[in-house]
Amino acid sequence: MIFHQPSNSLTDYHYNIATYTDTVWDHHFHRNLELIYVLEGGVLCTVNHRVYRLTAGEFGLCLPCDIHRYEPEEHTRYWVLVFSEDYVRFFTKQIAGKTGDGFSFRCENTIEDYIKERLIRNHVHSIFTLKSCLYAVCEAYTNAVPLVEQCHGEAKVMTLIADYIRENHTKKLTLTDLSKSFGYDYNYMSRFFHKAFNMSFSDLVNIYRLETAIRLLEDTNESVTYIAYESGFQSVRNFNSVFFSKMHVTPSQYRKTARTYADSEKTRELTKASDELPLKRC
Repeated sequence: MIFHQPSNSLTDYHYNIATYTDTVWDHHFHRNLELIYVLEGGVLCTVNHRVYRLTAGEFGLCLPCDIHRYEPEEHTRYWVLVFSEDYVRFFTKQIAGKTGDGFSFRCENTIEDYIKERLIRNHVHSIFTLKSCLYAVCEAYTNAVPLVEQCHGEAKVMTLIADYIRENHTKKLTLTDLSKSFGYDYNYMSRFFHKAFNMSFSDLVNIYRLETAIRLLEDTNESVTYIAYESGFQSVRNFNSVFFSKMHVTPSQYRKTARTYADSEKTRELTKASDELPLKRC
């Protein structure tokens, strides 16, 4: 099954960083670039149907819309940074319409040490730090991996479909609408969709609607009814059913838990800041 990650297809200087231990990521794709660095052990990386083995100290870079999968070996830790093209606009212009004839590479020791110190060990990242590290990575990548013309194949169409759903998921949306928009026969689009995404059209639409609903539950005080319709669901009952099947809690329960967590994090940060204040001498 190949799945799209809407949360990793955002722009406006979006990024997220995580370190994983023995975690498998199945085939997926997104619009943002993705950098992986192996801290210890080894990871089998499948990128656009080609398999690469990364070991400790090696990097890999997925370009936009690359279909990729990570399968770590035992006792493996690896670090992943997903980032939007805003950070490396010159590089993204250079790779427009192209793809990498390869995936893995190494950085010079000084660059590797700088990235480990400023990005991996440090949890506070300024835009300047990110840009400096990412451009250094992009240079190492282009020195090691040839760029070739990209075929407008399955991944390209999948991305166009995902973009269309992202832009229209809050409206009433059907596979017929999608077929007409792309100028394809309904039966052809239906076959392509199931083969490419291995899920129903409504399931993928609901993924986007759930992401919108979760953001509204966390960031607003709007009612569950309002959020259901604002996210594109046709009824509150359908919204509650889909939400519970995916999240295993009701929307109201999710909101309560999310806000309790946010409040505890805020308290923790305030306590930490208070502890770090210098003591005044009398």
